[in-house]
Order: sequence, then C-alpha cells, then structure tokens
Amino acid sequence: MLKKIKKMQVVRHVIQLILFFLSPGLYILAFSEFKKIYQMIIDGNFHFIQAFPGLLEFVSAIIATMLLGRFFCGWFCAFGTFNDWIHLLSKNVFKINFKVNKKVDSILKYMKYVVLLMLIIVSWTITSNIFNNTSPWDAFAQITDFSYVITNLTIGFILLILITIGAFFVERFFCRYLCPLGAIFSIVSKISIFKINKPNDKCGKCRICTSNCSMGLPLYKMNYVRGGECINCLKCLEVCPRKNTHGNIVNQDINPALASSVAIATFAGVYALSNGTSSVLTASGLASSTGIVSDSATSSTPNYGDGTYTGTGTGFKGATTKISVIISDGKITSIDTISQGDTPSFYQKAIGTISKKIISTQSTSVDTISGATFSSKGIIEAVEAALNKASGSSSTSNANTSSNSNTNNNNTAKSSTQTNTNSSSKTTNGNTTTANTNQSYKDGTYTGTGTGFKGGTTKLSVTVSSGKISAIKTISTEDTPKFYQRVENTITSKIISTQSTSVDTVSGATFSSKGIMTAVKDALSKA
Repeated sequence: MLKKIKKMQVVRHVIQLILFFLSPGLYILAFSEFKKIYQMIIDGNFHFIQAFPGLLEFVSAIIATMLLGRFFCGWFCAFGTFNDWIHLLSKNVFKINFKVNKKVDSILKYMKYVVLLMLIIVSWTITSNIFNNTSPWDAFAQITDFSYVITNLTIGFILLILITIGAFFVERFFCRYLCPLGAIFSIVSKISIFKINKPNDKCGKCRICTSNCSMGLPLYKMNYVRGGECINCLKCLEVCPRKNTHGNIVNQDINPALASSVAIATFAGVYALSNGTSSVLTASGLASSTGIVSDSATSSTPNYGDGTYTGTGTGFKGATTKISVIISDGKITSIDTISQGDTPSFYQKAIGTISKKIISTQSTSVDTISGATFSSKGIIEAVEAALNKASGSSSTSNANTSSNSNTNNNNTAKSSTQTNTNSSSKTTNGNTTTANTNQSYKDGTYTGTGTGFKGGTTKLSVTVSSGKISAIKTISTEDTPKFYQRVENTITSKIISTQSTSVDTVSGATFSSKGIMTAVKDALSKA
C-alpha cells in the first residue's frame, strides 16, 4: 500500500514539474480571465459566446473545480508547486517543523477573501492603479529577468520574498492565506462530486492525516471533506495507517490513483473541448477572441480629425512600440501595430485586448493586462500620442473630410499628415479606399511565408478580390500539425472577417498563429 501511495505522490510531483515549465502562467491567465468576465459584466458588454474564446483557462479550471474540487490548486498551479517545493526544502533539508496556531490559522484563511474583494473593488471597479506593479505573481512569472523585476516590480518582488519565507514555515502559505484565485475555487468546489471519506468511528487517535494535510485542515474531526480549503493533494490517503481514508465520487469509494487520473482527464478534456469549441465559434464569426463587444455609440467621443495617425510608446524593458490609429467620422475605428521591440509573448498577450477596449470605450483610460503591464502601457501611450495629433488636426481634417475620405491605411505617418493638412491643394494617394479597417489591395493571388512553431516555415496563398481579402489557403507548412490545425481556420477566418492581420493569437498555439499572420502580411505586402 505504501509503495502504491508513494507512487501516486510521485506522479503528482511529476505533473506539477511538467506544468511548471510548460504552462507556468496558467494561474495568471485564469485569474486575468476572471477579471475580464467581471469587467465586461459591469461594463454591460458581456456576451458569453462572443467572450468564450478569450476565457479558455478560467472556464476549464472552474468547470473542473465544480466537478471534482480543487485539483487545479493541488496538481496544476505553478505557484502552488513553488510553495510545495519551498516547504519540502525546509522540511527535509533544514528540518523546520513549525506548526501555526490553529485559531490563528483559521482566521488567516479568511485573508484570501479580503485580498479578492480588495482587487475587485479597488483595481477592477474603481480602476485605481494603487496595486499596479505589486503583484507577486508578475514578479514570479518574470523572475528570470531578475534585474527588470528588481527595478520595475520592486513591491511585487518584496511580497514574493515574504511569501517564500512564509512557505518555509507554513505549508502552502500563499494558497492558505493570500491566493484570490484560491478564494474563488474554495467557494465553487463545495458543490463538487468528489470528496474524501474518513469515518470518525473507524479512526484512532494518531491524527496523522491532520498532521500531513497541506492546508492544515483538522481532518481528525471530520467524517469527510468536500472542496473548500481542501486542494486534493491526497496526502491524507497516503499516510492513514488504518486505510480509513478513501477518495469518493457520487458515494462510490475509488482508488486514489483513479481519482487523480479522472481529475487530470477532466481538466484536459474540458480544456481541449473548450479550445475546439472556441475555434469553431471564432471561425464562424459568432465569437470574439478577446470577448469584448464594441459599442462605441454609447461612449463619449472626443473631437478627432479623420485620418491615419502614428504614435510611439515605451513598453516592456524600454522597448519602443509604434502604433497607427485610424479615425473615421471623428471616432477611433482601427489600431494597428507598425513596429514594436517588445517581448513578443507579452506584447501579443496585450495588443488585441487593449486595442479593442480602447475602440470599444473610445478612451485610452483602460486597464492594463495582468502579466503584461508594461507592454499594455506602451500600447496605451502610443495610442495617446497618435490621438494627440488627431485632436490637434481636427479642425483642418473636418474641413476637408470629402477629400480625405480616401486615405489608404498603408500611408506612412508623413503622407497621412500631408493628406490631412493639405488635402485642399493635394490629393496624395487620392485613388485609394476609405480610411477604415479595410485596406485596398490589387486583385490577384499572392504568396507569403512566415515562421511558426520551432522555426517551421508556413507558406500561404492569399486571394484578393474587389480590393479585399477573400481567401487564405495553406500551400505548405513545417509547423507541428496539432498546433497548426488548431489555429489555421480560426486565424484565417478572423483575418478575412476583419480584413486585418492584427488579430489575437490562439491560446496554446501562439507561435503557429504568428506564423500564419506573418505569412499573410508577407503576401499582402506584394498586393
């Protein structure tokens, strides 16, 4: 029995190790998606089907948690894994055996709900920036760039150090007392069908289960535990000398290894199903990969002059981001990247959501993206710089609307300015299409290449009809098939739908998505 149970714990740590390196940002994505849901609800623009593709991680985790409890916390979360490793180090190497007072422990466990409420009220509702750059999660996620973390995420780094010290003395310190995502999961997991049975009448007085509980639960008092504070690490099943503790699903005792396998399969299955469904919805045009529904008619719009304007901002690690902003009928209609020196993973995470939120609200007063704060700020700053030019030229542009209505999106910043200020005497590129999200291309079929996952080359053909992108087909690809097939229809359909290559990547297949977008851009440069 001991060997079997020990193997189960080894499997848990192996899964934690794998996900720690493959999906270290899973918990950040899940929490940021919960934030997205909340903000869309209070903004009155939440439509689940449209929002669904941008909520994969949270939806998958919440469904799995509602069904089987907090296996996400005990098996999948990278920050939980970090806490486990720190405590294992302190216990086995430094021989620390600190036990927190039971009453203090029970009180401190409510702190995570306070943290969650503070974030919801102060950061998400009032939209205060007081907690910007204080997230230990962000510091943890970017710790490989130590100098940057020390310089720009100082408070977050200090909190990370304090959490690490706490984990030396109290197992799962962050998970017990501070984790806002854990607070959400603690609530919803109470309806799960999985529980741990431990009949008191068959217990001795050893209290070994309680002594080994990762979350410090008084298991010796309980006949069973279902969700709540329990993270389903299953250690209590491992140590019980009487074999009195059992995993149970719908009142049927099951092998602990089967319980963990069911949980892993459920999470993987829900995630895969969600991803497949999101691809279908996005490809069919029923869903938006960002989940933001534009309703600019309800927003107050500043007085901008029609045209295309460029601006620059400073993003992650001082990188320069250059953005073009298109104004039509006095409103922001399109935001496109001209160039950026930002870290690609952070920039791609921020650009789609930030640009669409600005267009939706017709304002640059939008929240940054958790985990990509500086990239978000660079985009916002660049848009503001462009809008300053648009605001300054509003009177000239409005006086020449008719001659400027045919400004092409491909104009450079210089030609856009000349067109706006001198359109009464010059009509530069006057035969091009209106300044909206649709560029005008020469009819024909063009080929382009891009670099996808692991440097694989993707070659596409792009067909232009009546000046618009009408079809995108794969000629050849060296990309990993499962990643490429996952994104091919979604990305190409979105590009055709928006007539733009500035679309969001598909979560879990970022590089394959970028390869397709780069290939389409390359083809369109010839058109």
